[in-house]
Amino acid sequence: WYGTCDPKMPVDADPEQVKDLSKRFRRRIGEIGVRLDTVRSVAVFPEKFNVLVDQLGSKGAVLSGLTIDLVKQLLAPLGDDAILVQCDKHGGRNKYGPLLQNAFPDYLVEVRGEGRARSVYQWGPPNRRVEARFVAKGESFLPAALASMVSKYLRELAMMAFNQFWKERVPGLKPTAGYPADARRFRADIAACQRQLQIADRVLWRNR
Repeated sequence: WYGTCDPKMPVDADPEQVKDLSKRFRRRIGEIGVRLDTVRSVAVFPEKFNVLVDQLGSKGAVLSGLTIDLVKQLLAPLGDDAILVQCDKHGGRNKYGPLLQNAFPDYLVEVRGEGRARSVYQWGPPNRRVEARFVAKGESFLPAALASMVSKYLRELAMMAFNQFWKERVPGLKPTAGYPADARRFRADIAACQRQLQIADRVLWRNR
């Protein structure tokens, strides 16, 4: 369902309005000394997610591991200035030190505080200290807010492709947003077609 999907962007928005808002956004962040350099999101589809949960033991461990892997990729090309990594908290997790230490083994990851409100870590040489903050309600900070918006938009595009695939094969099928209660209804509605197409559950549904 993703292989042939190539929607014209933006979806469900006026392109001219998006251009105008983009200019206003860049101008405003420029006025306060901020520049948007890179936007990156990683899509993890059910089959890969299920494999990772089996390997790591929990949904939270998968989320934290993938997030820190993405942070590592984004840090690599940056210069020698100090760096602040701003993340939302991952559910009830308060301790991220071991995950960060595993991702950045060349330096001791120092714990600067761990608690329900926020967990803070630092590592790296004096001229390139990295500080990572995992903060409850982290979307109140611009980097985490933009990351959330981009990833949720990507999710909606994925659901659009998913729904289109099944609607073409199941007459009268009502689309799903993919959240638990309605997903159970959708699963029952496509069950016969799924069996006919011999598509395994692990390809369609997360196990956690």
